Amino acid sequence: MEDNTLLVELTATQEIIINLKAVKEQQNLSIPQIKNMVDETGTYVSLTTLRRVFAENSEIEDSFNYENTIKPIAQALLINYGLTSDNELRRKRTVAYESIFRHLNDEIAAKSAQIEEMKEQYENRIAFLRNQIATKDKYMNRKDLIIQVLMSKVFDIEFDPDEESDEAEA
Repeated sequence: MEDNTLLVELTATQEIIINLKAVKEQQNLSIPQIKNMVDETGTYVSLTTLRRVFAENSEIEDSFNYENTIKPIAQALLINYGLTSDNELRRKRTVAYESIFRHLNDEIAAKSAQIEEMKEQYENRIAFLRNQIATKDKYMNRKDLIIQVLMSKVFDIEFDPDEESDEAEA
């Protein structure tokens, strides 16, 4: 399998999630502590949503509502803590990018394998259907020949079945 490396440009929300994760790790904060900080700002984000935001590869999903989810968390964490250095931010982003690339490459590999499997199934199905069509054609030709022989007998018309079967085979 060839290497399908993708270049991905992160959205602003994904960047913020990466930064939030960096602050959480840097400050050694727990999800309940973050929940308390968010509550102290007068906003609400559920514990389940916080767990989803801080889950591994959550920045890939990009399905979080910014106003109701990411912004309150960012206000509670980034404003209070921020990051201690640009190097730390770069390191966290690099780790996040690598994680995203691995995840996307795994998905591409799985989808490629799935496509190959489906292609093989379709090719087998097409071959089977072609065989069925050929069998039906032979059956129809045989039926036509029988009808012509019967008609020649009923209407007393001369009919040479050998000549007709040669034409049918061609």
